[in-house]
Amino acid sequence: MSQSDWRAQAQDAVEKMGTDAGYFSYGAIVWDALPDGHREQLKQLLYQGPVYDGSVISKSARDDLLKLGLAVRCCFMGEDGFTAASYAAYSVAKQGKSDRLQIKQGTPS
Repeated sequence: MSQSDWRAQAQDAVEKMGTDAGYFSYGAIVWDALPDGHREQLKQLLYQGPVYDGSVISKSARDDLLKLGLAVRCCFMGEDGFTAASYAAYSVAKQGKSDRLQIKQGTPS
């Protein structure tokens, strides 16, 4: 799938997730549309986040996830420069039957 094709498919499905009828129906479509690198980036944000900008797997994948609403910029422990997964990202990963990344030591499980 070309870059513009996956983006269009993912964006369309994310928009449909924004409806009451679509929230639990389109997450798997978003997951399937994402390239492998974007899925890995999403899992890092979900299971090891919030993640500092210098520690993200891919800044370009992170930026794409931000544009899709699957990631959000946040502050952590009084510092800026972090990115976390959004609620929609959790639903996308769960509906897409994502495998978990290892949770960082000392974080909630």
